Amino acid sequence: MELCTLDILENSMSIEKIRNTVVDNIGNDVKIIYNEGRNKIYVYRGKVVEVYNNIFIIFDVKYDCKRSFSYYDILTNTVKMSFML
Repeated sequence: MELCTLDILENSMSIEKIRNTVVDNIGNDVKIIYNEGRNKIYVYRGKVVEVYNNIFIIFDVKYDCKRSFSYYDILTNTVKMSFML
């Protein structure tokens, strides 16, 4: 399984480019690293299930629930996203 990381530092990403990348990967496995601050880091694994104008939703397989994230979180490096291809 190949790991493809969405890294804004390498590609000078915009919100539109991030959204297009997420749309292209609907249904694919994803790993999300969410940095909440003050040494609170959460890791989620699941599938991208829904995409909207400002947010996208993944289905977290470990906790059997849906979680939403915004494209702006990726842009500001609060969320790091890796696709399993």
